[in-house]
Amino acid sequence: MNEQPKKKLSVIINQINSQQVAAEAHGQKITLSTVGDNPSAGLTAPEVVLAALGTCIVSNIKKGAREMELQINDVAITVTAEKRTNPLGLNNVQYVVTLYSSEPKEKLQILYEKATTNGTATNALLEGLKPGGELKIKS
Repeated sequence: MNEQPKKKLSVIINQINSQQVAAEAHGQKITLSTVGDNPSAGLTAPEVVLAALGTCIVSNIKKGAREMELQINDVAITVTAEKRTNPLGLNNVQYVVTLYSSEPKEKLQILYEKATTNGTATNALLEGLKPGGELKIKS
């Protein structure tokens, strides 16, 4: 199987203040919280992981519906998890996908299965992504 050329993705994160960072990619910026107990500062990193999973599933549903020629009127996803403190992490990540459609249930089930088992963010989580990194120090 020939692998297609890899598309490089890049997000730049810069500190705004003691409680927030700005994440930027292709001209779009979002403000995120670095303080888990201050929801007014923005989404926290664990919430962004959950949002990435849900967004990936929505994208997969839209793409799959086009390919399968299915009419989907709307989609809503709720993603939940339990925050683990020792060691830090997430447990029991769950999602509920609600599709608004009059298409046959069997076809929608196939769409759901494809959308929740094959996507960039979805696969990264399912495969246990282990990022690498390096430290640069500037004065």
